[in-house]
Amino acid sequence: MVWLDNSRIIAIFAVVVLHAAVSPVVDTPFGSTDWWAGNLINAFSRWCVPVFVMISGALLLAPGKTEGAGTFYRKRAARVLVPLLFWSAFYLLWVFIKGSLKGNPPGAAALLHRIAIGEPYYHLWFLYMLVPLYLVTPLLCQIVARTTRKQLTWLVALAFVLAALNAIDARLSPRSSTFFPAWFLSYVPYFLLGHLIATDTRTPSPALLWSTLVASGLLTAVGCHALATRAGLQTGLYFYDYLSLTVIPMAASCLYLLKSRSRPLAGRHTRQLSGLTMGVYLIHPLAIEVLQRIGFGPLDYNPAVAIPAVAALAFLAALATSVAISRLPYLRRTI
Repeated sequence: MVWLDNSRIIAIFAVVVLHAAVSPVVDTPFGSTDWWAGNLINAFSRWCVPVFVMISGALLLAPGKTEGAGTFYRKRAARVLVPLLFWSAFYLLWVFIKGSLKGNPPGAAALLHRIAIGEPYYHLWFLYMLVPLYLVTPLLCQIVARTTRKQLTWLVALAFVLAALNAIDARLSPRSSTFFPAWFLSYVPYFLLGHLIATDTRTPSPALLWSTLVASGLLTAVGCHALATRAGLQTGLYFYDYLSLTVIPMAASCLYLLKSRSRPLAGRHTRQLSGLTMGVYLIHPLAIEVLQRIGFGPLDYNPAVAIPAVAALAFLAALATSVAISRLPYLRRTI
């Protein structure tokens, strides 16, 4: 399905924009013009990760899939476990090198702790969440096959309510660490929603979808500022959570809008670009950091201009690196 390839490409660029917009939110004076630039760009990019989860659900829960659990697990292991292991080791080495250059190399316990909490580097949490989600996918396929669309819709709605309440509790009662194998539970409703949207024969009106997207983005930005004013920035960042009350409708409307575009985004190269999105996801934090090192970070210029510029350069650098790796016999499996 062409629209899923298009969705991957657009969503991965939004991920890069999202990460480029972090510094202005956490490292500039709260409420300043630079802060608002980062806040607005960040808020309108929060749909990207949920869309990736929904894309997986649309593909893996598609009607008519007949592969057995063993075949499914072998395919997913090759697709996820190899990149997870390779890039976990790579970024742990990167953390050690950066710490050593600053004269404060992390010890083995600190590096192992990163693995234990599912974050060898900040973006790798997504792969650690995917592993248990893929483990239960054959079961979810059985649930989808044995329930009516109405029943599945109610199940997804209930699951979203529980996940949203959990997100609120996690923000109001922050914990020092979390049990990462349980993360996937909060993303099951997105996974199932991806299937529901992909198989929906009705299309909501574009006006409704765009209105929902814009309203959700604005409420995310304004809500973050309002809550941060009252309870501090860390609490205000609740609205950035992928399961916040404003991001859920934003993500759903985005996928419907992406589904409405059936023309290949990059012509005959669309499928190839789609296949490289995993590599871009894994490599782009390194590209952003290198740009910051050479004086072209999101805070080195006006963030409203610098964030999209840094994101575009980091995206292109990560994409070029992914292309190069994809042509190497042994390393290609890592992306």
